[in-house]
Amino acid sequence: MEPLPTNTESLPELFLSEPKRTSSGWKVYFRLIHYALVYKSRLIVAIVLSIIIAFSFGTMIVSLGTAVKLTLYQSPDSQNTILLSNEKDPAIEYAKEIQKWDSDIHKWLGKPPAEWDKSFIRLVERMRKYKLFALSIAIVIVITLTFISGCARFFQEYLAGSVGAFVSVDLSQKMYENIMTQSLGFFESHSSGDVVARFSNDIFMVNRGLSNAFIKVLREPFKALIFLAVAVSVDPWLTLVGVCVLPPLGYTLIHLGLYVRKSVRRSLMKVADIASLINETTRGIIIVKGFQMEDFLKKRFNFEASKLRKFLRKMVKADSATEPITEFILVVGFSGFILFSGYRVIAHRLDIGDLLQVYLALAMILDPIRKLSTVNNLIQTSVASAERVFEYLDLKPDIQNAPHATHLKPLFNHIRFENVSFSYDGKKIVLDNINFFIRHGEKIALVGPSGAGKTTIVKLIPRFYDVNGGAIYFDDMDIRNVTLESLRQQIAIVTQETILFSGSIRDNMTGGDRNITDEQIQEALIMAHAESFVQQMPNGLDSNLGEFGQLLSGGQRQRLALARAILRNPRVLLLDEATSNLDSESEKYIQEALATFLKGRTSVIIAHRLSTIMNADRILVLDYGKIIEEGTHKQLLEQQGFYYQLYQHQFLIQDHETD
Repeated sequence: MEPLPTNTESLPELFLSEPKRTSSGWKVYFRLIHYALVYKSRLIVAIVLSIIIAFSFGTMIVSLGTAVKLTLYQSPDSQNTILLSNEKDPAIEYAKEIQKWDSDIHKWLGKPPAEWDKSFIRLVERMRKYKLFALSIAIVIVITLTFISGCARFFQEYLAGSVGAFVSVDLSQKMYENIMTQSLGFFESHSSGDVVARFSNDIFMVNRGLSNAFIKVLREPFKALIFLAVAVSVDPWLTLVGVCVLPPLGYTLIHLGLYVRKSVRRSLMKVADIASLINETTRGIIIVKGFQMEDFLKKRFNFEASKLRKFLRKMVKADSATEPITEFILVVGFSGFILFSGYRVIAHRLDIGDLLQVYLALAMILDPIRKLSTVNNLIQTSVASAERVFEYLDLKPDIQNAPHATHLKPLFNHIRFENVSFSYDGKKIVLDNINFFIRHGEKIALVGPSGAGKTTIVKLIPRFYDVNGGAIYFDDMDIRNVTLESLRQQIAIVTQETILFSGSIRDNMTGGDRNITDEQIQEALIMAHAESFVQQMPNGLDSNLGEFGQLLSGGQRQRLALARAILRNPRVLLLDEATSNLDSESEKYIQEALATFLKGRTSVIIAHRLSTIMNADRILVLDYGKIIEEGTHKQLLEQQGFYYQLYQHQFLIQDHETD
């Protein structure tokens, strides 16, 4: 568990840092669109369905307005002259258009006209005579078009929403693949909470934003354009008055969206901090309980939660203000529209049917505008989350194969460190110009105080890090000039902290390699003295180990980890204090397994146990990143130097405690 701050006053500086953003919102948004274009067939069908929906509503408005115009037409001698816009009967005008279409169509077909114009006139006369019949026709039109638009809307939302979901899954897969290519340094410099938050919260927010945005962005603009076209076709000047509110509305929504984006990004950062804190607490609960750190961690969590509450409150405030502001601006514009339309009707420049069409068109245009106003916030939310996702997608691994890397042949002679220097941060030197070699089949032990550089050597051999100076050779091949795969295929690692994964024993042993047989697994388990407890488990090799192998004891986990290394049959085995936390019985099993397995195998062992060190072929003593002594156990004791002091003050004490 990472060290905790001892003073809560330092928390703001520690937890409120925000990484610098290098990409604009539009750049991120268009990059998301690029991912969506992979599913262009679904998007195209969704757009076609959106057009059908828009035309259904537009046809509904025109049909209702036309029906009202035809049914409620007043002749010039009518007393209700206020509804007049001209003296011509609209039914006659429509009949002339129908007669023209009728003639053109049947002329093209080579048949006499079907007199559709006369049938239309008879229908209009009946509608004027029987108002209930006219109402029935209007209802049929509304129901039919609503059914068509409803079916189209279902498939449009399904297709558009699925694109948003698919893009989110694709992003998570690509992000995971890219993270797997990163060096060990990435994982040691990024908290697990931050990494998990990118996959959970950020991907979820991208999915939520994209799914809703695609549904509405692909549909609502078409509806708005159709409604606008209907209104403009009837009365352009009246329509202009109705839509004059759009520029101030757009300006307001853009600024609210940017505010939401900033709040969302900060909220996601706080969620990542809280996830890290929860992970630290659960992983280190024994220390938390043992050292009575509950109150301190509660204060730390409350501090993080209060910051999260602040950012979420800002985000909710912007979301809550969006629709009321939108509605207010629209109502102000609509009020001006009502006054101007009243003037147009009184001046006999607009009849009741046309007025109804404009009213319906502009009234229905409010719905897509209101929905698009919330879409802006959703887009800004997804952009803020996508920025964090793309930060990980754009990471370049600092440990990669060289352009002309070759395949490394199996180790035959030696591993050689030549003038190797290394620093994690470029400031503090961890290894300082060290030189040594390990013969093939030789067992080397590394000893020294904490921070001397022992674990760093183990990390450099599989090239988890690159040296800052000098070189590491496998049989005279610089490991930077060979492929990582061929290098690491020859190496197995057993660490002090046993790493097992949730899943079956078989999966943990094979790492998904289906070419490994159960017989090979059993042989490795026998060599590691692990077959007895595996056989006692309910499902044998298919038994689930739980998270981090928590269903096993510490000794069982370590033996299983050793069996995994044995199954790999490596040329080089790295043991980083693999027995330091075991009881005497478990250590006995491990030592017996190692004694058999390490024969003739190149191995590097970091250990504090005297029994482990004494069996090494050669011991390297490190201090402050330098090799200060080298030899066998007996030779180093005879020198009575640094190793002799360690032996007297550390190894013997541990040996007596074990006894």
